[in-house]
Amino acid sequence: MQDQNLKIGDVAELLHISIRTIRYYEEEGLLEPMRTSRGTRLYTAQHIYRLRAILHLVENGFSLELIRSIVSSRKNCNTGDEGSEKVSNVINHVVTSIDEQLNKLKRLKSELKKADRMVKSCSGCQNKPSSKGCPDCLINKNLSKTEMLNLIWE
Repeated sequence: MQDQNLKIGDVAELLHISIRTIRYYEEEGLLEPMRTSRGTRLYTAQHIYRLRAILHLVENGFSLELIRSIVSSRKNCNTGDEGSEKVSNVINHVVTSIDEQLNKLKRLKSELKKADRMVKSCSGCQNKPSSKGCPDCLINKNLSKTEMLNLIWE
């Protein structure tokens, strides 16, 4: 990235986001652009890297509160040791959250695959796809075992 300062519209175009989004993150205390004497916002490469990191976390479902805690984690520290400990604690919290989310997604994926296998067992069946139209259906027998089937079966 070049060493030039960019205006807000240029940053919005570069990152494919709205100007309002950039201003919102500024209002939330996550980003502090430089300003000209006339108040024009100017952004350096570091601002853009920071915005990308914010956007990456937001796109992955992390709250602004959590992002704010990352941003401020070493702000008021008196030593590198203190800063390191605080930042490490926040990062470990984020990693734990990611691990929990991954486990939930793995369980959901497994559940969906199981539902898909059962739905495929209906291929070639000439009965009406309902509990009354096909009382001996594998889906009917597994509604209590496979949660996702309850979305497609009455």
